[in-house]
Amino acid sequence: MSTITVQFDNSANSPENNPPGSKLWIGGSDVHGAPGTLVDKIDTLQPYTMDASVTSLNTWYYDGFEWNSGVQLNGPFTNNQVIVLLKVKL
Repeated sequence: MSTITVQFDNSANSPENNPPGSKLWIGGSDVHGAPGTLVDKIDTLQPYTMDASVTSLNTWYYDGFEWNSGVQLNGPFTNNQVIVLLKVKL
């Protein structure tokens, strides 16, 4: 199995850019499915290692009360790619 590491940039959802800010869960098959990762609302370069054959990633955002389905990230993804996460509309 070959892996790659991407970096998630969640600066569009920081408290300053999108009050009160939103953290995102990325990857996995459900809201907290393995092998996903939590990207905090203050993360600018959150690393995530995944199988190189992955071509899409599910996302969920936290609105302060519950997890909601977000946009799907589509690849192909490349090693060391910075993926800028879209601003969540709360």
